[in-house]
Amino acid sequence: MSIHPTAIVEKGVEIGEGTFVWDNAHLRAPSTIGRDCIIGEKTYIAYGVTIGSRVKINSFVYICNGVTIADGVMISAGVIFTNDRYPRATSPDLQSLRGSEPDEHTLETKVAKGATVGAGAVIGCGLELGAFSMVGMGSVVTRDVKPFHLVAGNPARIIALVCRCGEPFYRFAKNDQKPPEINNAICARCGLEYSVNQGTVIELNPPATGTLP
Repeated sequence: MSIHPTAIVEKGVEIGEGTFVWDNAHLRAPSTIGRDCIIGEKTYIAYGVTIGSRVKINSFVYICNGVTIADGVMISAGVIFTNDRYPRATSPDLQSLRGSEPDEHTLETKVAKGATVGAGAVIGCGLELGAFSMVGMGSVVTRDVKPFHLVAGNPARIIALVCRCGEPFYRFAKNDQKPPEINNAICARCGLEYSVNQGTVIELNPPATGTLP
């Protein structure tokens, strides 16, 4: 484990072996970060956040309370997570500031294993980004993203189905609403095989990855 001397790591933050925390990052407590992660410079991680192992979080990322990130996820530079759909600074009479602690308005977001969030994306609250899904750079995500789906735009929409390695194996036409039924699609980059049944991507020969510590 390596923590840059300018990073602020509050007492009560759990950090796994092999994790690097770079300059001017701020990690609030309590929160948990797994093994072999990278936390980029000037990134903010709120209290109550859980991050798995072998996660790459680039610079200037904002991860708020209520976010859970699974193993093997990549969060690119400048990504912003949110946790309140209708935020206000004050009480309705404007006489007092609302507290920053979680309350009934706080909505949780989960990022499943192997997912990638592109640079500058904004992730709405109360969502789930599925396993090995991808979010294009600069996207605004307002609904769940299914596993192995690539979304992009504002608001983000499905533009492709992607392999574990990130290579698209099916690209949507402009007016496509859902993927066709596919019996066997082979990734041109790595050779992994997939089928698609009623919009669900099924791995036909997934690699033996074991369990991350």
